[in-house]
Amino acid sequence: MDHPLDNPIWTALNSGSASFAYGIGNVRFIDRRIGFFAGLPIYDAEHLNQLYEAMDSGMRVIVFPSGCLDLDAKWKVRNDNALLQMVFEKPSINLSSDASIRALAGADVPEMLALTQLAKPGPFLENTIDFGGYFGFFVEGRLVSMAGTRLAAGPYTEVSAVCTHPDFVGQGLAQRVLPHVLNYIQQKGQIPYLQLYPDNLPAYRLYQRLGFVARANLRVYSLEK
Repeated sequence: MDHPLDNPIWTALNSGSASFAYGIGNVRFIDRRIGFFAGLPIYDAEHLNQLYEAMDSGMRVIVFPSGCLDLDAKWKVRNDNALLQMVFEKPSINLSSDASIRALAGADVPEMLALTQLAKPGPFLENTIDFGGYFGFFVEGRLVSMAGTRLAAGPYTEVSAVCTHPDFVGQGLAQRVLPHVLNYIQQKGQIPYLQLYPDNLPAYRLYQRLGFVARANLRVYSLEK
């Protein structure tokens, strides 16, 4: 049997994140208000054609296949990169009190949007917070670092939107925020996982220090019809 994370988007849109999904048959999409993901059971020519036909003109999607796609010229490829998947299977974390860190809510969205637009951890929309589990680090009332959750694929929940304001990079803030997200996921009985570009060595080293281990090599595409 395939591992749930071998095809994380498809698994998520048919399991833990199904409440955010739409589509029928072999093509599933995430709610466009919170993300751009699309899932297929197999990323072959037949299923990619089904995806294309299900999309509106100008629509963009993000897919995580296990390898390179053989794409027709009809697709506009906006991103094509290797992706490293890591999993956190350590015991629950004992969190120390940190008055600078708190859970983020709807009122924080404007600051979250401003931070992600500056730090660029990946797509973040006004309703992306609906995935839940977001925590932020504040300096003098200003949000300067954050992380949260995203796709829930079977027993696994994704860590996402890990970012820090450029003025505060190098101060170890992500390492202070992330345990709160990991704890949130584990308290729900889930296992944290994440994906990153393999050449992002600072992030890779951070995740290794926290206890994440590499699980699989995938690929990320951003495709436009």
